[in-house]
Amino acid sequence: MTDNMMLITLFDTLYPCWDGQMLEAEGADMEAVASLAGEGLLDGRGGIYSLTEAGAEEFRRAALENFLDEKPGKAPADRARSVRAAKFLKKLDAAHAQRWGIKQYYTRPRLDMFPKVPDAELFCVKDGALSWPYMEGAAQREMEAEFVPGGLWGRRGRLEAACAKAAAWTEAHRAQIDAYTPDVFYVCRYDHRCYDHFKPHPNDPMRLVNTDRFAFVFDGGDESCELAEISKFRRWATLMRRVELTDYFDIDEQEQDSISVLYLVSAKEAEAAERAERLARFGAALTEGAEPFEIWTLSEEALFAVKDRRELIWELLPHVAHPVRRMEACGCCRV
Repeated sequence: MTDNMMLITLFDTLYPCWDGQMLEAEGADMEAVASLAGEGLLDGRGGIYSLTEAGAEEFRRAALENFLDEKPGKAPADRARSVRAAKFLKKLDAAHAQRWGIKQYYTRPRLDMFPKVPDAELFCVKDGALSWPYMEGAAQREMEAEFVPGGLWGRRGRLEAACAKAAAWTEAHRAQIDAYTPDVFYVCRYDHRCYDHFKPHPNDPMRLVNTDRFAFVFDGGDESCELAEISKFRRWATLMRRVELTDYFDIDEQEQDSISVLYLVSAKEAEAAERAERLARFGAALTEGAEPFEIWTLSEEALFAVKDRRELIWELLPHVAHPVRRMEACGCCRV
């Protein structure tokens, strides 16, 4: 049962929107919820609840009094999609333990991607073949020429200079950096105790080094929307790999693979299976030029049907999702 005095603190940055079903499952007293809405602390339009400005202030007061680190959540424009993300995230978290790691979640985070280009230059499908026109653009070519991976040997010694170079380049190219906002972003800090003794990367505010990363994006619509989503992930991963986390993004500090994965999420299992089969026809072209990363499709139907909690994320998702493109961090294909 959720304490009515603490009810307001459910609406944090990870879960800015709740519906009645979620609140009841959390043990909330719906009369208390209605009371908060009546007092102007919650916006309950359409059966979806989120903080008002007064509610955010009350959240801060309650958090301070109860020594909570959480911050009040701000509802996005699409509140229904936010509820969908919240339900998905709660099930994802409940379905695996990750006992020896740390699970760090974000909803609708603002991630940088490069370059910012018109939609017409993102991808091209001609005679059944897929290409990425932005890869031939001046911005992409210049970035690739300026930031050439140096490999593992001596990377810690090059780190300070690499971060300074990245900071200067980012400032100079700010106008060409766009925002990537997946619905759910999961940073899995596997075996975190094995990495505690490593000095943090100075250019890594989200602490992506020594992690696996999973981006989940809900129904993209038609194939054009799906390819547009893939282009966003490609541009984010390339910016991280080339510029922000040079020589650390794909191989961790113990020289093990760090995997980046995009999941295109559908409501129904039949949709997820169909999407995977259809997109897989493009083969290597899906990731070419931005490797390594993986693409899968996943249905909420399959995830929500999981009854037994799995130990690791890799014991969960590969068994309920559909591979579109798989590979090792070295770039070799997984069959």
